[in-house]
Amino acid sequence: MNEFYLVALLLVGVIVVNVVKQLVPRIPEAFLLIAMGWGLSFMPVFHNFQLEPEFFMLLIIAPLMFIDGQKQSFANIRKRFQGIFLLSVVLAVVTAVVVGVMTKQIEAQWTFPLALALAAIVTPTDAVAVKSMTGNNDMPKGVGEALELESLFNDATGLVMLDLALSVLSKGTFSVVEGIGHFLFVAVGGVLLVMLRFNLNRHGKNPELTTIPISLLTPFAIYLLAEHFGVSGILAVVATGIEHNWEADRLRLTSTNVQLTSRTIWNILADILNDFVFLILGISLPEVARNVTQMGWQGAAALLGVSVLVYVVMWIVRYVWALRGDSASISAFFGDRKSDERPFFARLFAVSGIHGTVTLAMAFSLPNKIAGHAFPYRDELIAIATFVILISMVVSSIVLPRMLPQKRKLIQWPIWIISAIRWSITLFYKCVLKLKIMPFAKH
Repeated sequence: MNEFYLVALLLVGVIVVNVVKQLVPRIPEAFLLIAMGWGLSFMPVFHNFQLEPEFFMLLIIAPLMFIDGQKQSFANIRKRFQGIFLLSVVLAVVTAVVVGVMTKQIEAQWTFPLALALAAIVTPTDAVAVKSMTGNNDMPKGVGEALELESLFNDATGLVMLDLALSVLSKGTFSVVEGIGHFLFVAVGGVLLVMLRFNLNRHGKNPELTTIPISLLTPFAIYLLAEHFGVSGILAVVATGIEHNWEADRLRLTSTNVQLTSRTIWNILADILNDFVFLILGISLPEVARNVTQMGWQGAAALLGVSVLVYVVMWIVRYVWALRGDSASISAFFGDRKSDERPFFARLFAVSGIHGTVTLAMAFSLPNKIAGHAFPYRDELIAIATFVILISMVVSSIVLPRMLPQKRKLIQWPIWIISAIRWSITLFYKCVLKLKIMPFAKH
């Protein structure tokens, strides 16, 4: 019953925020949702609330990744494959290594695997948060596409690196060959699992009955199946969304009504789940705040300083990557390396590297014990991850609106006028059909 009240209160929070944002349109919706989540955290049902990473990844992130995958065509993924690999894998690994080395130098008592675990946690980016910060602004097409494709796949990279760091902390040893093999198994295995599903559906006699009716259950089933076999559930869900998009194109002429209904449902779910993400972030903040206050003001200030440095280092890495990248795949996103717009696009890409609740979920997924001992500096890692999330959101909310032009506002007709026009047209056609007369047929 508590779970029912929890979900009901989250829905009420979403409704309230949607009303409030009409009154204060200049405040990004993400901040309103976080504030609402903070307020909800004081209600009795949320007093002992703890973010369960497995629950969050399955019921929130998996369907969101599936929806994002559906927005990408297979042809575009194939065309941008090299760019996706450079942004989601190579850039993520480079960022994690640089952040890990820097953190190890600052926190001398930390081991490098521990610093790498923190770097892996703060690696994933959140394109949804970027859209929330730039709702009234026009994002350049290339940069926007780079951000979407990066966030679509770098969650899996961050999760794999976190698994490797935890494995080293547990065993005390690290093998480069074993690490690369684990990454390939997890990443490629998730995609191969979806290819198997694709072939089964392709050879089905009635694809409408095997694909569309079960679309709502697909991300959950695929994620659980992938995790059961030890491969990347995130990559599997994203690949399934892309494959689902391909199937929708193939069946467009035979199941238009079903597709429209399914797409409408998924769009509504996406809006609700995206709002849930920021509400849950707000609900989780008081626990982090309690842990930070127990460290004293000096400890909290030190953690905040480390968080600022981590954010600045990631900003620099992203900026240099977008500015100096000379491959054709990078230029496709940010323009020619020698063009005057390239530095601006690089700054835009760096500032838009917002981190969201996936980062917080990964932080809370850190075990309380490892190798029979208490996990070292667990509360500190969670606090730094939370600070990085908030810093990235605050900076982007201030900087991005000043960097981007305002969207052209279309004329907004009052809803009652639109309803009256629709009602009049419907009534006219009903009268025509009932009287069996065609307009202008008789002189």
